[in-house]
Amino acid sequence: MLDRIGDKADFAYCRFDPEIGATVAFRLLDKESDTELLWRWMNQPHVVPQWKMAKPIELIADYIERNLEDPHQDPYIGFIDGVPMSYWEAYWAKEDILGQHYPALEKDRGWHMLVGDPSFFGRGFAPAVIRAFTRFLFLDDPQTAKVVGEPAVSARRLLRYAPECAFEEQGEIELPDKRAKLMFCHRETFLQRFGI
Repeated sequence: MLDRIGDKADFAYCRFDPEIGATVAFRLLDKESDTELLWRWMNQPHVVPQWKMAKPIELIADYIERNLEDPHQDPYIGFIDGVPMSYWEAYWAKEDILGQHYPALEKDRGWHMLVGDPSFFGRGFAPAVIRAFTRFLFLDDPQTAKVVGEPAVSARRLLRYAPECAFEEQGEIELPDKRAKLMFCHRETFLQRFGI
């Protein structure tokens, strides 16, 4: 049985998506209530290869603390119909290592994510939650003209969804922990395709 967590007022973003017939929501990660959840997710076999965070819960708590204190990023828990299912890190690209690989603008945003609960695989939710988080970043700062990404070249599933979410490939880049595809989603393109 999946636990439902959160009140609509707690969410930074909450919107019904008619394409999947479900409400997608995000709220800022809470160290008190989310440490065990994130620890479980980081130790899932499908998460370990990408995130390499299969560590004791105390180290996950430290990781959360650092992320909450870091002014260049914000961690979020993603929900579908009130059930926690994903973890997201929104960051300012210019202040991130990614900003060294292209001429980053001051308000460019990026995100990292993982689907923690494998019961959400194969249900057609991925494009909807990716579009929802991208929309959230555009809404969060009206001056953000571009949302960027750097999935590993091996992240075939995520790369398959990119065009459905208005992300365009810009080429490959070498990051310290992976070879990645640089992806851009421009506000105007997103607005034309999906609206805000």
